[in-house]
Amino acid sequence: MNQILYVETKKNKKKKIKKNKPVDIKKVTKFFAISIIIIGIIITGQQLYSIFTNMNNNKELKPQEEKIKPSVNIERKEDDIEIQVQHIKAISSIIYKWNEEEEKIIEGNNRSSINEIISLPFGTNTLNIKVVDVEGTQTEYQKEYIVDGDGKPIIDLSLTKENTIKISARDVKSLKYIEYTWNNSKKTKIEANKENLQLIEKEVEIPIGQNTLKVEAVNTNDVITTKELQIKGVKNPNITLTKEEGYVVIKVEDEVELDRLEYTLNGQKYRINLKDKNYTSVQYKLKLEQGENILEVKAVNKDGGTKEQKGRANN
Repeated sequence: MNQILYVETKKNKKKKIKKNKPVDIKKVTKFFAISIIIIGIIITGQQLYSIFTNMNNNKELKPQEEKIKPSVNIERKEDDIEIQVQHIKAISSIIYKWNEEEEKIIEGNNRSSINEIISLPFGTNTLNIKVVDVEGTQTEYQKEYIVDGDGKPIIDLSLTKENTIKISARDVKSLKYIEYTWNNSKKTKIEANKENLQLIEKEVEIPIGQNTLKVEAVNTNDVITTKELQIKGVKNPNITLTKEEGYVVIKVEDEVELDRLEYTLNGQKYRINLKDKNYTSVQYKLKLEQGENILEVKAVNKDGGTKEQKGRANN
């Protein structure tokens, strides 16, 4: 009996020894290797996500940097307003209009800072302004002004696309006439039209060189308003368009020096910078598309002289 019990006890001890055997080294090594691989995948994934996020952030920031808009400030000065435009890029043009009237254009002439004074019309009017830089970015501005009139005529002097001065005189009741003179020379008188006594308009050529334009407007109560403008008269470039088989040829000539050439062919805009190249004549040959082609050309010289021409050609 004792012997049997002894043998059973030894068996139990043997079983316990089996359970407490050392862990297999291969299994431990395999476990740590898999763990290191998983950790590496997690870290790599985090780094890739960070890089991808930064790339997206940079993509989002870039367009904002490129779309820097000009600063537009408008100040009222009695019966006039002063348009002040500042930009880090060259300004192509300032386009403005009162209410739904015809648009007027102030040429930028590659300037990055422009101050322009325009007259306020009588009554309640909305001024709409659009500033366009050389890359085509536009900034729009709108404001309402009220002028009740104090018995004085109002004179507006603006530069046209053709480099002439447009004189506009208005009166809340009626005008008699306007007189204008260049550089204290002989006065030119324009009588009011009986069909519209409240408005007199006249476009005048600008003499070459630096000039002073003086304008007087007189209403039916003999109240006089005077306005002066300092402006430089320049010669415009000359544009010639000719058609060849399947092509149109643009030829631009200037007496001074060309600054740039801009053209639009079938809605596609192009700009050629000629500044500081001393070119007085250039020629470009453009391939026409099938069907009707619409071409708009604008040439500007270094003095700001501007010429525009449009044409149509079938191919």
